[in-house]
Amino acid sequence: MSSLPLHTVGLLALALISTMGGCQTVPTDALPPNQRAVLTEINATVNQQGRPCPVDSCLEDWPDAAALEQLDYWDCKAYAVAKADRLIRQSGYDPARLDYILVEGPPLHITHAALVVDGRWVLDSGLRCRDVCPLADFAAGLQVTGRLPVTELPYLRQALRVTRRAE
Repeated sequence: MSSLPLHTVGLLALALISTMGGCQTVPTDALPPNQRAVLTEINATVNQQGRPCPVDSCLEDWPDAAALEQLDYWDCKAYAVAKADRLIRQSGYDPARLDYILVEGPPLHITHAALVVDGRWVLDSGLRCRDVCPLADFAAGLQVTGRLPVTELPYLRQALRVTRRAE
């Protein structure tokens, strides 16, 4: 009985594994179905809330989540704040996982805001992303001009108030 050299056995094993589909890796950039369901539901539900702004921008500042119900109209900033609030309060998301993002460029007329989860998944109220979509798809052809962790928004609001009083 003849035996094969050890390196030949290794090559045969590698060929056999690769043709049988063994040793496959799961893509890490896929959003787990249960997380996609939560994000999709919150995005859709919040997109039905508020009265959409009839012009490009209705709010000068980023609203506080507690004041959303008192607003006459919601623009992209209000929708992003509402989605962050809902993810934190209803679904127990850690606020550190959430960022507000600003994009601009054609075909947009003004800077647009959206919510980003885990630095990769966008929840939007506009036409660029009706469902949950990857940040790269959302921002394709646009320039990302700002990013703010959700946890920093209260400090930004305070700084803007102080700056306006000083003017």
